[in-house]
Amino acid sequence: MRSPNGCATTNRDLREHVDAGHFREDLFYRLNVFPITLPSLAERPADIVPLALHCLARCAGSDLSLSAAAQAKLRHYGWPGNVRELDNVVQRAVILRGNGHLEADDIAIDATLATAPAQRTPVDQALQDDLRCKEKELILAALESGRGTRKEAAQRLGISPRTLRYKIAKLRDAGVAIPGGSVA
Repeated sequence: MRSPNGCATTNRDLREHVDAGHFREDLFYRLNVFPITLPSLAERPADIVPLALHCLARCAGSDLSLSAAAQAKLRHYGWPGNVRELDNVVQRAVILRGNGHLEADDIAIDATLATAPAQRTPVDQALQDDLRCKEKELILAALESGRGTRKEAAQRLGISPRTLRYKIAKLRDAGVAIPGGSVA
């Protein structure tokens, strides 16, 4: 998204999307003038309250403040929408409260998301490992049946040649021997 000051933001790895064929390479280079990478808000819990106070001051001036319970509620939320979501939550509280001291009850956050982001369970990790293994098997089988020709393998797999190149590079990085030497 292009902002009025000439900046663009995203929560995606655009290089990865370019390599996978899901984002235009020329547009990537147009936007990638001076990249700044920030961790998600959930990874920076110490920033949540200061950012909320900044949003509060911007929305309501000095008419409102956050109680300790409201601050705790903000800190214990996972913030999948990052700073934009935090700003929306603060704005909603300002609209509903008007003035005074914002309490935890004034902070309207989806209760199903009000815990810290879930860590991967062993079952999730096992499933992801199984998927990677199956993907590797399918790629190797497609390369072998196409006598190593990447173009044919990509067609068999129903993916773009660029996506296949990306996946092959990942397999090579993991130490997998790739059959065939053709780069067509």
